Amino acid sequence: MQVARLLVLSAVFTAAAVAGQESAWGQAGATTPAPSDITPTEEPASSPWGWLKKPSITMPKLSFPKMPADPLAPIKTSARKVGDGARKAWEGTKELFTLGGSKKDAPSARMASAGEAPSVWDRMFGGEEPKNEGPATVGEWMSQPRVE
Repeated sequence: MQVARLLVLSAVFTAAAVAGQESAWGQAGATTPAPSDITPTEEPASSPWGWLKKPSITMPKLSFPKMPADPLAPIKTSARKVGDGARKAWEGTKELFTLGGSKKDAPSARMASAGEAPSVWDRMFGGEEPKNEGPATVGEWMSQPRVE
């Protein structure tokens, strides 16, 4: 209520100063009615803030979500699904290339040979060894005549 009176007095004083009436200051305090919409709170008289109602502040209740027993369980199940899908795809690919046959029917892998070697009979009884006609070392290769 004191703040409201102070505001009203300052407004009247400002209006009077603008209009040039210096005597309005003394009249404003006695004639101005207090606004009826402001209700003062009952506070002890010793507090300078007796007119101001203190807000009540409470801490909010926080609740955390419950964690699962294994936090990585969704990742593990997703990885398992991917692995199962890859395994099925691999089995399907093998079946496609073997045309539905079993592993016993599949052709065995063949190794490439370095060249035609002389037979064992020729090597035992003096067959002719094929002779290399190129250089055998890097030095021999570099000492060859250059082609221009």
